[in-house]
Amino acid sequence: MDKTKILDKFIQLLSDSEDTLRAAGQAFSLIGPSLNISQIILDLNIPETRQTPTGEVRHLTVYLGEMASDEVTEIVWLEESTRTFENGVITAHVYAPIETNWSSDERQLLQSAVKIFLIHMDRYRLIELVQKSSMTQYLTGLPNSGGFIAFATKKMFAGEIKNYNSYYFNLKGFGLINRRFGSEETDNIIRRYARTLLEFCKEDETIGHLGGDNFVALIRKERTGDFLKLLEKTEVFGIRDGERLPVHISAVAGVYDIDDSLKAPGQIIGRSSIACSVARSLANEPFLFVTKEMSTRVYREKQIEDRFEDGLLNNEFKVYYQPKVDTKTHTLVGAEALSRWLCKGEYVYPAEFVPILEKNSYSIGLDIYVMEDVCKTIRHWIDKGIEPVPVSVNFSRSDLAEEHLADQILEITKKYNVDLKYIQIEVTETATQKEKGLIADFLNKLNGMHIASSIDDFGTGYSSLGILRDLPVSTIKIDKSFIDNDTLTKRDEIVLKNIIQMAKELDIEVITEGVERQDQIEFLQNVGCDLVQGFYYDKPLSLEEFEERLKNKNYVI
Repeated sequence: MDKTKILDKFIQLLSDSEDTLRAAGQAFSLIGPSLNISQIILDLNIPETRQTPTGEVRHLTVYLGEMASDEVTEIVWLEESTRTFENGVITAHVYAPIETNWSSDERQLLQSAVKIFLIHMDRYRLIELVQKSSMTQYLTGLPNSGGFIAFATKKMFAGEIKNYNSYYFNLKGFGLINRRFGSEETDNIIRRYARTLLEFCKEDETIGHLGGDNFVALIRKERTGDFLKLLEKTEVFGIRDGERLPVHISAVAGVYDIDDSLKAPGQIIGRSSIACSVARSLANEPFLFVTKEMSTRVYREKQIEDRFEDGLLNNEFKVYYQPKVDTKTHTLVGAEALSRWLCKGEYVYPAEFVPILEKNSYSIGLDIYVMEDVCKTIRHWIDKGIEPVPVSVNFSRSDLAEEHLADQILEITKKYNVDLKYIQIEVTETATQKEKGLIADFLNKLNGMHIASSIDDFGTGYSSLGILRDLPVSTIKIDKSFIDNDTLTKRDEIVLKNIIQMAKELDIEVITEGVERQDQIEFLQNVGCDLVQGFYYDKPLSLEEFEERLKNKNYVI
């Protein structure tokens, strides 16, 4: 076979295979025996880069020929190198007996074959890297969530998964490191930390990097103490202004002791992340093991989150109306709209679902839904000849980041042609100065649109008296904690009387919520508050029940 045909066949064998390394042995067998080649060794020396964060050094035998005797001395007769796409070097070393004497054509043939092989090898490595990148985190080269789950799945199928603990850990104070060293050197610090974790790992264990400062791990149970000690404090280094400085990294971890309750690989990350979240909320807990109570709570939260959008689409949320009453005349003067969720035949109450929706910024969807339902209902009452009362609609503090919220509210009132005198927007008194700014902006917009507003839970948040001075509110709703004591004292009376007097002088209406007893009514009348809301007069009423109440607004006490 002539030189051209040999090279054509050589190229075909490499091109037809997805694994260049495996095909290399067969390809070099076309020329190896005739040239008495004893072996071909491939050296890979790849630096640390974005594509290969941990670098790569490999020595691989790609062809092994037959030697006439073990005593034959072999030397490198040919050496070819090429640069890789990451600016590394791949070098092929061709060994043959010391007495080898190739002709110029033979050397040229071998040299051409080796160069072709190196080109294919670089292409193969690029494809390998692309495939690997879907399973690895670009910065550290550690498995990402997909790579971590793939490893865990293999252990599950092999029946070995219960030999491991699963960890989800978050690096503490990493923002400070970033400010100290800058983003580029912080990336290097994370890579060094990742290498430290890898050095701890055995071959049958894995560390994953989910991105940012979040990591996961599967470590054999007998090494739990050692791994937690590593997470508690690990020293790497950072370079600033040319100086190498020590960096101590600590992590907060959630640990899942894998047992028979594991049903799916995804639970391995999910359950340990639950414990990590709880540990982060506690000041002095570097790690927590998953408990049944944690899992139950998070499972319930997930149920609510997953069902919420469908609940809105299927009108599972029902609006109830709690009357507001003038205690002097015992007359209905207003109402607060409250949502109830009838989910698959079971009521879910606001105390359970509202905090979950607020935490995930879903509450705005529900609040707009209630606003629209209320306006539609008021329009319905007017068309039936029933005189409505003003209805207050709650909007969560988490909604206020929506820049156009006030505009949406106004548009809904216009859509149903509802007079603004029948609508009041209620927000809860804020607990922080930052949120106070959001509330101020929102209430100023409402005020400019001539939409009444109310502050709920007045007296529980940040600088309550400042609200009277700074915010353009129409109404304040005194929190029930002011009247909850079994015996209401002179001190209670003085505090409330002065708040109510200041509000009235500022032309702000005052109502008290949570009123359940006759002595509370009398107490509130003495301090100047005649408007109340609570079970003393009525529980929250369904639409049908409240409509009947509208037809007869007087209470018989």
